Amino acid sequence: MHRLAKETVGVKLFTMTADNPDAGYVRRVYSSDEAAYPILGTKPIVFDANYEAMTRDRKTYVANSLKEMEGDFPDLDLIKSLGCGSAINMPVVAGGKMLGSVNLLDAEHYYGPERVALVEQLVVPAMACFLILRSAFTI
Repeated sequence: MHRLAKETVGVKLFTMTADNPDAGYVRRVYSSDEAAYPILGTKPIVFDANYEAMTRDRKTYVANSLKEMEGDFPDLDLIKSLGCGSAINMPVVAGGKMLGSVNLLDAEHYYGPERVALVEQLVVPAMACFLILRSAFTI
């Protein structure tokens, strides 16, 4: 998935997080930078309007600057220190259930409309990854 995202859209930092809304957390199941974002780490789900839009409406979150990311990323200082300033969080939904998200970060203003449109090419492969993962592991 990481290689596909890099070749298709471009990405400096790539993570995948699996959702467990019943338990109230997401678990990182892949990270291109395990020192900064270790795999299997968890964080609480913030059940806000962004999460609702991603889950219910399958709306991809896009922020193209650090200013746009303020308030949505508690780890914004770490993101900035890694040279990132724009983000795409693509929800992965199957059978009406939020499986997780694919998260791409790169330099400020990197994810313009043309790159955001390319993210659609990642939906089916990402769904396959999460379904395979969930068939073998409890999130």
